[in-house]
Amino acid sequence: MVFKLKRGFTLIELLVVIAIIAVLIALLLPAVQQAREAARRTQCKNQLKQLGLALHNYHDTHKVFPQQTYGTQTPPGPGNYGTEWGGNSVHTMLLPYIDQATVYNQYNLNLFSYQAPNRSATPPGPGDTPIATFICPSDSNPPGVAPGQNTFVWSTGPNLGWDGTLTNGSVVGPFHLHISIGIRDITDGTSNTIAAAEIIRGDNNGTTFTPAQDFVRAVALPTAWVTKPTAAQLVAYDAACRAHGASTAADAISTAGFHWASPMMYDTMFNTVSPPNTYQACHTCGGCGAGDGQGVWPARSRHTGGATHLMCDGSVRFIGNNIDVNTYQSVGSTNGNETVGEF
Repeated sequence: MVFKLKRGFTLIELLVVIAIIAVLIALLLPAVQQAREAARRTQCKNQLKQLGLALHNYHDTHKVFPQQTYGTQTPPGPGNYGTEWGGNSVHTMLLPYIDQATVYNQYNLNLFSYQAPNRSATPPGPGDTPIATFICPSDSNPPGVAPGQNTFVWSTGPNLGWDGTLTNGSVVGPFHLHISIGIRDITDGTSNTIAAAEIIRGDNNGTTFTPAQDFVRAVALPTAWVTKPTAAQLVAYDAACRAHGASTAADAISTAGFHWASPMMYDTMFNTVSPPNTYQACHTCGGCGAGDGQGVWPARSRHTGGATHLMCDGSVRFIGNNIDVNTYQSVGSTNGNETVGEF
């Protein structure tokens, strides 16, 4: 009688196969993650293009871009300050141009953006509406945050950001608290002027300072500036802001991007004094709320090496973290008459 032996794997062979599979997974996983991030980055770029198209359609109708805040000043202008923080944002004004006319029509522009019925927990107001166009898919979703969030912000230019002054060269960007800028006012050229960019939403953790997501308040500028601080000034301010955020949790604010209807810095606005992802977001005012203060409000993203930007001509560009400070500030201004090379 002939016995046929059944073939099988030895323990060593099985371990070798498992090891090979583990190596293949380790090699393939980063590639899969990179492919997914590339897709998210492309979608993020397309959403900025949608906002650029909406911006230009708004301009076609009104002959100017929206101003930073609406609905809280009668009449608007110098000497009538104090309630701009509660106004309605550029995002709100663009709703009809991104197929969100229903949300816009529910809005009462004569009320603050945070007031009911504009924003209310029960029932949700129009300002609580989640709008996919306002969220870059590369960003993480903070836990425990109400809907109505945002990751795309409009540029005040290379100034202090929350700046109501109409003098001293502070009106240097395409969006401002009290005036509306038109294409005719962008003498540096719309293709050389930043209109919008990305930020990262806060982590909703008020007990821990997270530099990449939080912004810090109550830090005075070490050297006063109105527009275009130097790299040395930015370095000094960055160090002071990080130290204060680490030592005083109450001034490390974790609510960036929580409210697309709000006109405040890091809800729907940023400035171009600092290259993307480089220096700590920080402002001077300690008694203010979260975002209505003067300081450094850089673009931020979860993309490797930089952040996506919308230019005033509607084009979208990826600008790296290592861009020269002066160059970045120059492409943030509307009428600085700077000579800007490749960036």
